[in-house]
Amino acid sequence: MGSFFKKVVSIVFVMFLGVYSGNCQLEKYPQTEITNDILTARLFLPDAEIGYYKGTRFDWSGIISSLEYKGHTYFGQWFDDDDPPPFATIMGPVEAYSPFNYNEVDPGSDFVKLGVGIIKKPTNEAYSPFKQYTIVDPGKWKLITKKNEVRFVQRINSGTYSYEYTKIVQLIPGQPKMVIEHRLKNTGSKRIKTIGFNHNFFVIDNQPIGKDFEMTFPVDVSGTGRGLGDAFELQGNKLTFLRDLEGDESIACKYLEGITNGVEDFDIKIENLHTGAGVKLSGDRPLSRLRLWGTARTLCPEPHIEIKVEAGEEFRWSYFYGFYETQTLRP
Repeated sequence: MGSFFKKVVSIVFVMFLGVYSGNCQLEKYPQTEITNDILTARLFLPDAEIGYYKGTRFDWSGIISSLEYKGHTYFGQWFDDDDPPPFATIMGPVEAYSPFNYNEVDPGSDFVKLGVGIIKKPTNEAYSPFKQYTIVDPGKWKLITKKNEVRFVQRINSGTYSYEYTKIVQLIPGQPKMVIEHRLKNTGSKRIKTIGFNHNFFVIDNQPIGKDFEMTFPVDVSGTGRGLGDAFELQGNKLTFLRDLEGDESIACKYLEGITNGVEDFDIKIENLHTGAGVKLSGDRPLSRLRLWGTARTLCPEPHIEIKVEAGEEFRWSYFYGFYETQTLRP
């Protein structure tokens, strides 16, 4: 009875905090809400003039500002700055892709980035995902919304590198599950090759990242990185925290060793053992690597996959999310 009462109090507090801290300024951006009567999610919609995100680091589509399941919340704003840099003002399971042809073109010419569009290359400096570039053409976006899904379609025509990119965010009927499906059709004359990664900005029940969180993998993992041995540790197939993260500190592992290139290794669980919120993340493509990043507000397993599409062909990949409640709660 005691654990149950603590769980109810935690969930009610989280719901109150979410309402209290909600930024009404976000309501001015184009957005939509979807539900399967088990999960409810809000998504920002791409718009070159008045959209929430107009940066050049992340894909403009599929930005989930909130997702709720049984009173638990899984995404939200993880940064405090009222005017953060454009590459950071984003939330949810957002994705980014390496440019198709940045190194092939001269300064002043255009390069192409999936989910963003045609972008101007200013200098001979190496491409930086943390820099805001000038967007020449964001392409044509088409949106199709249903009760439980949103379909985003972006068409880019730059001659050599052209494509039709479809992303479908769907809440599975009758289940606490979400799938993000992708289809990339190469409509240009040259092979498309890029690396895609999903940042997964999990903000679970607005709880500070630390000792109440665990991450589980299907195999034993190891690695090196910022905060390992101090803020968190890797033991066997688990990541656990030694303390809560504070302020603006962050943790990072560039590579988690032990993950192979098999699809079966793409199976990650994150649990908040205080509020009982859990999420399982998987996919249908092998990982080229798995990276970890986090702050006091967000925990981010970052799956990377290789994408190669010959001219006239199509490449598909999906991410799967299962939301659940844990059985064991910490006081």
